[in-house]
Amino acid sequence: MKIKDIFDEIAMVSSTNKKVEILSNYKDNELLKRVLYLANSKRVKFYIKQIPEYTKFSERTSHINSIYRLQNSLDTIEAISRREWTGHDAINELIGALTHIPDDDAYIIERIIDKDCKIGLGTTYINKVFPSLIEKTPYQGAISFDEKKARKIFQHGNIGYSQLKMDGRYCNAIIRGGEVELESRQGEPTILIGANFIDELSSFDDCVLNGELTMGSTVPRYESNGIIASLIDITSKYGSRSEKETQRKITNFEDEHGSFEGALNKVRYTIWDKITLDEYFEMKSDVEYSKRYLNLLEIVEEKKMDSVSIVETVLVNSYEEAMNHFKSVLSEGEEGTILKDSKGVWKNGKPSHQIKMKLEMHVDLKIVGYNYGTKGSKNEFLISSIDVESSCGLLKTSPSGMNEDMMKHITENQDNLLHTIMELKCSGLSQDRYGNYSLLYPSFDRLRDDKDVADSLQDVIDNENMIKSLK
Repeated sequence: MKIKDIFDEIAMVSSTNKKVEILSNYKDNELLKRVLYLANSKRVKFYIKQIPEYTKFSERTSHINSIYRLQNSLDTIEAISRREWTGHDAINELIGALTHIPDDDAYIIERIIDKDCKIGLGTTYINKVFPSLIEKTPYQGAISFDEKKARKIFQHGNIGYSQLKMDGRYCNAIIRGGEVELESRQGEPTILIGANFIDELSSFDDCVLNGELTMGSTVPRYESNGIIASLIDITSKYGSRSEKETQRKITNFEDEHGSFEGALNKVRYTIWDKITLDEYFEMKSDVEYSKRYLNLLEIVEEKKMDSVSIVETVLVNSYEEAMNHFKSVLSEGEEGTILKDSKGVWKNGKPSHQIKMKLEMHVDLKIVGYNYGTKGSKNEFLISSIDVESSCGLLKTSPSGMNEDMMKHITENQDNLLHTIMELKCSGLSQDRYGNYSLLYPSFDRLRDDKDVADSLQDVIDNENMIKSLK
């Protein structure tokens, strides 16, 4: 079977589980594996912005001959990826590769060059069928607060960096040859066509930056992520939506948030780390953080950019100085800080040399509603999120963090659990521009069968103020 036929079969169904099932039927197809890798691996780049015009191939060929020709064309585009041809030479080689293969195979080459198979399956699901085929997106996080480990950073006169814990939208910026690719923590493309910060990032030499997207100080931080998500939805679908539908989306956006172009220009990219492309794909760097940070600081200061900056950073010589910075940002309404060892290397995961210092509090709220999982997902028939609120009804949220066993338990007992109490963990209160209260990063902790009255908004405010004073 041709690769195009397999793609069509997968694309025809809407259920992700069904798509994976279909793909599994072809798990022994080595040519399919090669196509999926070239189309989805971020390590593979072709440096061609759009498919050039070429003469369609009209001759009918046998299945075996078709595979042979597709394999030859794959050899060609892999050579382009290795920069054996560049510029006009690369485009001419691609035209030749597309012209001399059947149309169905040319379509596959186009999908690879565009890095979009159009089958509705991301790398996570592809790797379920072909384990470790597509490299995972590396992410260096931080461990939860641990005083002993935090104090250990300052042993033998070592210093640390205390940085504001950002609460924006995490985003890697992969920069190659002046082209900027943005991706989420999960490796999904982040498209923001027309944003000023992307032009500024294009002046960087090849590297990978770790940072977050925000809307700057003029937009309340609790609204920022929603606005950016809407901008991404609109700009990422310029090619797939009709002009009329796109304009309708922009009009709806402007009715709620003001100028669309103005919002794009407000998006800021705040950076805290920089590694090389090879280090990123190898998922490690042996360069100490102090050297990575100073290199990043030098570049950002030299370029004097309007929409790109470095995260608020304080050099700290002791645990006490780190705690003082933490208390300072809490008093300004921020979530907390990240304490980093100046000698820390970059690695995928949550190394002990990066420590989250943030407010954590527990809140008891009343269950008032249930939400089933997304249609077509494995949780379609399970309660996957719960609506809860305070006793006064002035604080409302929907926590995350339930495992499958708990979702099953709640689904089977939802009538009995309605209006009972759930304990949540969170990082404090949040408030939108309309004055509505919610919680920062709420997550399910446990059901409370020993309590029948929820906290009021005032209870939560008093608790937050008390915890902040203790910190």
